[in-house]
Amino acid sequence: MFVPQQSGYILPEDFTVIATVYEKIVSARAINRQSDEGEWLARYTLELFMSGTRDARELETRLEEFSLPMSGDGKSRVVDLLPDLSAWARSLTASPSEATALTEQTLDYAIEHVEEFIATSDVRRWLVRLMVELRLGRRPR
Repeated sequence: MFVPQQSGYILPEDFTVIATVYEKIVSARAINRQSDEGEWLARYTLELFMSGTRDARELETRLEEFSLPMSGDGKSRVVDLLPDLSAWARSLTASPSEATALTEQTLDYAIEHVEEFIATSDVRRWLVRLMVELRLGRRPR
């Protein structure tokens, strides 16, 4: 039996709820959708929805409390990217347990190969690339 809340899929009527709440928050805060805060808010909206916050009012309340997680120097920290990485892992796998395992595998690989990361690079891009390559069964470059 198909259970939408456990499937990992977003049905059209669910997407309408997500998009409506997201647009309401973006408009109220005067956030540019293409900004870092707009992207984080979109990811957080999906994460909340996928983790069980299905009611539009509850989703809106949780999003109103949202603030962009950034370190003091304006650069993203790995811990700040965990929701982002979890969302990517969820989109690449069939189950929450597989997504958690993929996220852990990615972080383990990143820690073991931190010398491959160049300090001026984009941490998020590097971690997502590692995750995709690990998921595809390739050894990350």
